Amino acid sequence: MLNRYRRLIALLCFASTGAFAQSLPHGVSIDGMNALKQGDGLWQISAQVTNHRETAVPALQVVYALYDAQGQEIGRVESRRDTALAPGETWQAQASTPQPFTRFSAKEIKEVSGQP
Repeated sequence: MLNRYRRLIALLCFASTGAFAQSLPHGVSIDGMNALKQGDGLWQISAQVTNHRETAVPALQVVYALYDAQGQEIGRVESRRDTALAPGETWQAQASTPQPFTRFSAKEIKEVSGQP
């Protein structure tokens, strides 16, 4: 059973690398995307978003698309930072969902106003 979960996690990590580069703000990168099912049944999606600019990046939002085993999108979840990301700073973006899924991808990463 443990090996089954490890394979699922490895598949999720591999499958999470979607075509999102076109939505990355200039000078921002995303790395280390991961999904783990917690003991309470919630899925925790995480990633590191880094500012490589010489200036701060205003508030950021990462939207993840969730997919079933047939590749159909079954939901979306987002992670939002309402404060500026300083030059060289890395944000540990996290989002939680109770929605079961087979794979995910970062669908959109964009600068947003600081107001939720």
